[in-house]
Amino acid sequence: MTPTIDLVGAGPGDPLLLTRRAARLLAEADVVVADRPSLAPVVALARPGAETVYVGRRGQRRAWDAAAVADLLAARARAGRRVVRLKSGDPFVCSRGAEEVADLAERGIACRVTPGVSAATAAPLAAGTPAGSPVTVASGDRDPRAAPVPWEDLADPAASLVVLTGRARQGAIAARLTAAGLPSDTPAAVVHGAARPDTRVVTTTVAGLGATRLPPPAAVVIGPHPEGRPGAHP
Repeated sequence: MTPTIDLVGAGPGDPLLLTRRAARLLAEADVVVADRPSLAPVVALARPGAETVYVGRRGQRRAWDAAAVADLLAARARAGRRVVRLKSGDPFVCSRGAEEVADLAERGIACRVTPGVSAATAAPLAAGTPAGSPVTVASGDRDPRAAPVPWEDLADPAASLVVLTGRARQGAIAARLTAAGLPSDTPAAVVHGAARPDTRVVTTTVAGLGATRLPPPAAVVIGPHPEGRPGAHP
């Protein structure tokens, strides 16, 4: 029988936003592999005694590379343990879930995927800035194996853009967008911890994104606001 792991979307971090299936899988898990301690309230739903491993960047400690994560998951699965790989938001929305599935398949490990609520929907809600139509979701921290993000094609003042995992590149992304014609006074909001008890929102414009930094996890919402101003929060 092929060893299998569960790739589970943790949602934006509030345990109440988990799917019932995700909560059940955590309660049955022998091993939970998560990216950051910010997911601790969700990880806490794992059964008592479950092994917990954080593989994302923590302070000055670098994140595990993709091969090391896949090796860890494969080893635990081959040992007959019930493994949950917990990804922020939805595993396939700017979370590199597809790459992890491919890495595990190379090691003979199958994946079952449980979707989660993405910050792509939670962040605009937290900012009080409903995403307009059309809306594009982009990853600011591009996986080197993925195609580059065509920022010049996303500079549409009539559309909404949600940028996930781009905290370190906000200024560079804003520069690419304005160089392609997006007005520098286009409303923008930076959202920390969307849908969590410590959610924080800073409203600004595209020109101000480089100077607007919040702790991770943070998402950026760019686009027209119904009232013609950036966001609904002070």
